[in-house]
Amino acid sequence: MRNILVVDDHPFFLHGFSQYLGDTKEFAVDTALSVDEAITKIDIARPDLAMLDVTMHGGGGLRVLRYLRLHYPNVPAMFLTVHIDPEQTIEAMRLGIKGIALKDSDPDVIIEGINTVLAGGKWFESGVTEPALQYSIERPTGTVRSDDLLTKREREIVDLVCLGLRNRQIADRCDLTEGTVKIHLNSIYRKLGVASRAELIVNREGMRSGKQDPTIN
Repeated sequence: MRNILVVDDHPFFLHGFSQYLGDTKEFAVDTALSVDEAITKIDIARPDLAMLDVTMHGGGGLRVLRYLRLHYPNVPAMFLTVHIDPEQTIEAMRLGIKGIALKDSDPDVIIEGINTVLAGGKWFESGVTEPALQYSIERPTGTVRSDDLLTKREREIVDLVCLGLRNRQIADRCDLTEGTVKIHLNSIYRKLGVASRAELIVNREGMRSGKQDPTIN
């Protein structure tokens, strides 16, 4: 059973969400109502995953994330929030956030994200990543690139799509089933905010031509 620390300064949400996670019997859940309480519990328990609200008092989830990266870089973190602006998203990605979910998402979708992060992957809702990518496009000094949202396997599949390979060919090349390739493509589309192979290719060509900033400060 994996240990999850849920950090939020709204007691009603914190209680309800932590109880929902506990009822799945998949997770052992601890909670914190403030940044300082979260840091104390991280020092004591070192959870398998920290789920953080962005907008708490005392520096919010970003302060906790900075603490994790400095002291416990192997502890993954996700943001679970009502809203996160593009600058906060970019900062979180720079600090190594593994996932961002919105509180109004289906709880089963959030759990899918949790399991993805616990398995070593990344999980970002397109409603969060698309504004951040647009923000970076419009500002040459942006700090996020689309590749940072993707796993190594997803980046490999994107490269093969851009070479013109179809799903069956990609499956053969990567030693995957065609169904698994489709699952990866759906994840890629969601993360990058695209709806088709053509849009995916345009997105990648924009990166290569410099229309999207390729650097992380």
